[in-house]
Amino acid sequence: MTPPSPPDANRNAVVGPAITDPERLAALEALDILDTAPEESFDSIAAIASEVCATPIALVSLVDRDRQWFKARVGFQPDQTTLDRSVCAHTLNQREVLVIPDLTLDPRTAANPLVTGPEAIRFYAGAPLVTDDGHSLGALCVIDTVARPDGLTAQQTHVLHHLARQVVTQIEMRRLISQRDDLVRYLRIARDDAAEGRRRLVSLFDNAPSFMALQRGPEHIYEMVNAAYREAVGGRDLIGLTAREALPDAAEQGYADLLDRVYRTGEAVAMKAAPFSSQPDPTRPAIEHFLDFVHQPFVEEGHVTGIFTVGYDVTEHVHQVRRQAALADLGERLRMLSEPEEVTHVAAEIMARALNATRAGIGTVDPERETVLMHPNWCREDAVPVEGSFRFRDYGSFIDELKRGQTVIVEDVATDPRTSASAHAMAAIGIRVLLNFPVIERGRFVLVAFVHFAELRALSPEDLLFVEQVADRTQTALSRIQAEQQQRTLNQELAHRMKNSLAMVQAISSQTLRQATSVETARHAIESRLGALTRAQDILTRTSWEEADAADVVAAAIGPHQGEENRISLHGARFRLTSQQALGLSLAIHELATNAVKYGALSNETGRVSVSWGAEDGAFAFRWVETGGPPVVAPDRRGFGSKLLERVVAANFDGTGRLDFAPSGLCFELGRGKAGSSS
Repeated sequence: MTPPSPPDANRNAVVGPAITDPERLAALEALDILDTAPEESFDSIAAIASEVCATPIALVSLVDRDRQWFKARVGFQPDQTTLDRSVCAHTLNQREVLVIPDLTLDPRTAANPLVTGPEAIRFYAGAPLVTDDGHSLGALCVIDTVARPDGLTAQQTHVLHHLARQVVTQIEMRRLISQRDDLVRYLRIARDDAAEGRRRLVSLFDNAPSFMALQRGPEHIYEMVNAAYREAVGGRDLIGLTAREALPDAAEQGYADLLDRVYRTGEAVAMKAAPFSSQPDPTRPAIEHFLDFVHQPFVEEGHVTGIFTVGYDVTEHVHQVRRQAALADLGERLRMLSEPEEVTHVAAEIMARALNATRAGIGTVDPERETVLMHPNWCREDAVPVEGSFRFRDYGSFIDELKRGQTVIVEDVATDPRTSASAHAMAAIGIRVLLNFPVIERGRFVLVAFVHFAELRALSPEDLLFVEQVADRTQTALSRIQAEQQQRTLNQELAHRMKNSLAMVQAISSQTLRQATSVETARHAIESRLGALTRAQDILTRTSWEEADAADVVAAAIGPHQGEENRISLHGARFRLTSQQALGLSLAIHELATNAVKYGALSNETGRVSVSWGAEDGAFAFRWVETGGPPVVAPDRRGFGSKLLERVVAANFDGTGRLDFAPSGLCFELGRGKAGSSS
């Protein structure tokens, strides 16, 4: 029999610090076993202990900071208790099996609620669970509800002690298995991360904006290429082929020899804007590229084993630089030109050279007739110029789009439905690709910039913008030249008009002064006559001194004499007068109105004047009739006003002027004129 463990007066004082020992608690926490699910290995040990020791209760108890938790239990319902109910806590400072034959008699447990309460446990034997590091985790215990004065047999004690060691082994094994699982999980994650990293590297390589390739051996066999590299060489299959097999066009341009040099010398080679004509399909035209790249030797164990190439396709950048330089050159040259033919030829040359076109030029459009007059254009040495007048519809249906202001791009005249019917006619003048850019001015299609290519060629949005910019600058230059020509013409016309106006002023002043009775009378007459002349000139100014409408001239001349009573009635159709006719008619009306105010129908309260004009037999006719005024008496002599009406004004209209001094009222008629036109 195993004797009961004697009570120790100092035992209770030791239990408290053992429970809260931070190292012990850290060791327990590190095992990560608390509050885990039941496990068969621990349940089996508890069952064996219960059976070997012939007790109804067996527990695998782990003592935490403020509780004891049972990893396995037989005959006991709760999975944990508070420490005031724990007997296993007394095993923490022991290394041997703790046996208490009667819990009611032992001062350490007599007041334990599990002893005094309904559970009424009486016997306890617990083997401490001590790790290899010497930390006590709890106990494997057996409990009976009746006191056992003899305790356990030696064999039971021995088995219980070894079962406790087995529990510790299971706990350690569990930790090792957990660590193994963690390691496996970590390795799996690491493997997946490595695979993901490789996938990302492959993705980055394949989707990199720069073109990249790895070639192995002295024959430069392609081992890796990315999408940008394949695109740069026209989408050809490269893997497993030598550089000369895969890219014979590049080899002919010296690029394979360049690889040989890098492989032989081990020195990297860098190129800037290197020209490369790619021709993946020998039956189709080559595509021009410009490349920035580096051939970097790949060195392993001190020897060059391959070449890594990385670079960029800078074709569009090179073209953009060319276009910008071309626009700058165009601006400089256009400023120096003064003839439309020179402007269109320079614009055509610059546009064609920048786009490497077969032909380019500018054409003046007649949108009503749907024709274009091709100005002298620029073309390659192997092409013929296209000059003269052409009908748009002889070469396709795209005139409708041009009229709407839409740029026309025909990528292949043979397959485009707008031009396929005219493909042979276009081929005869060297057109395979066509670009037309319309210039719209005040809603009318007036100018077209065209670019022709004899071979198939893709046109980028930047190419279209360039053509638009050239067309705009050309139209601006042509408008400037036209404006300068118009200004010269206007200056000449203005000088002529001023000479005529000064001559008329001189004549009016001379005649007025010759027949005036006083200086004041002369001054007033000259001012009023010049006012009439000024009003007529205002009308002519609004029409650029070309023509004036008779109704506008009559209204302006009558205006100063028309009172609120509207005693002057106007009746007439629209009739276009020349500038000289407008000035003459204005002076005539002024003389008639002035005379009417002084002596005629407008000198009293009841008189009226009827003014009418229009077309008679295609010529201008004018009639002034006064009624209701004082009786009219014919003058003894003809003054300047009468001469002006009957001779000067009539001469302007290439007709006759007649004054009738009837007693009922003055009448003036102008007729049989042939200048001007009725509208």
